[in-house]
Amino acid sequence: MNDERLGELLMQRATGALSAPEAAALTQALAKLPPGEVARWERAAAELTAAFAAADSASREPLPAALADTLISTGEAIVRSQPRITPVTSIAVAPRRIGVTAWAGWLAAAAAVAMWIISPRTAPQSGNEPAIAQAVAPAMTVAQLRDSLISADSTSEQLDWTSTKDVAAIGASGDVVWNGRAQRGVMRIVGLQANDRRRWQYQLWIFDKTRDEKYPVDGGVFDIPDGQREVLVPIDARVPVGDAVMFAITVEPAGGVVVSARERIALLAQRKS
Repeated sequence: MNDERLGELLMQRATGALSAPEAAALTQALAKLPPGEVARWERAAAELTAAFAAADSASREPLPAALADTLISTGEAIVRSQPRITPVTSIAVAPRRIGVTAWAGWLAAAAAVAMWIISPRTAPQSGNEPAIAQAVAPAMTVAQLRDSLISADSTSEQLDWTSTKDVAAIGASGDVVWNGRAQRGVMRIVGLQANDRRRWQYQLWIFDKTRDEKYPVDGGVFDIPDGQREVLVPIDARVPVGDAVMFAITVEPAGGVVVSARERIALLAQRKS
């Protein structure tokens, strides 16, 4: 099965328009893909289905209410958790009136651009923006992700960093934004000492109220580039976080560690009780 047909069938499944033979063909095709690729394809199909549904307002034939609800909820969840396309703000509003004949066009468009959406790319930077420590999809920079978590979701938490007496953290500040529902977050770090990644790196730890505090969740290893006063770092939690109550940045050997000795803690951000 080629990429175009796979994208079309996934879109049809998302809209409830998949026949029994098509469902069998899709199951066989997905079984041949690695698990990671299956998830990426499904995310792309769900995003496109919701985006195209929200964007089309020309037709006068109503979209079935049940299908509209499914599209809206799926689109919101996918865009929040795995941003791959520019968010469509109208996804969250009342269902539009959408013609049945328009679905064929959406399927064709999805098939044409699905591979572009799920292909990894590095977001461009301008000289006036904070440095981005890790690559993200081109449709949403780390700065945009941070803004969307703050402004678009009332469940997000924003906690200020408190610097310690560690030499790497003198005068450092910033904040961390975390959304437990989407399992997404962004650290804004100002004034933290640049590191030599061949020798040592920074590592984020997320203290989960539902877990033993001796074993916080690994939030990813990152670097502070030389000459960059402010950086934005997307949080890469290795396992699901139930209730994040504190974030800590430690100084670790290059590559990070599985369990930190916490000998050098640079920054802390804690939820107020």
